Amino acid sequence: MGLFNWSYRSGDEQQLHGLAMRIAQRSLSEVLQSVTALTPQMSPAEARGYIRTRAAKVVTREIAAACAADPRLRQADRARLLSLVTDSLVAAVTEQRRMGRRTMAA
Repeated sequence: MGLFNWSYRSGDEQQLHGLAMRIAQRSLSEVLQSVTALTPQMSPAEARGYIRTRAAKVVTREIAAACAADPRLRQADRARLLSLVTDSLVAAVTEQRRMGRRTMAA
């Protein structure tokens, strides 16, 4: 066990956040394509749920690939990554949606 392994096991959030951001960046375009039915009529809570549902398959696949590449990630790390990546994608898609509305209104 190296120092990197110890860091994950000790809950080093900074490394998990970095990995989560890379996964979110890789997944964003695919998630954006899958939320085309997201409408302005949806409430914010409804939109977040819709985005989470559409992103789940992509996020799960990307996290599995990251865990296969780094076997030091534990199950708890996977669960934390799922939460971090999904939250990042919801924020990014929501921002894209907001920017799209501004562009259309202008």
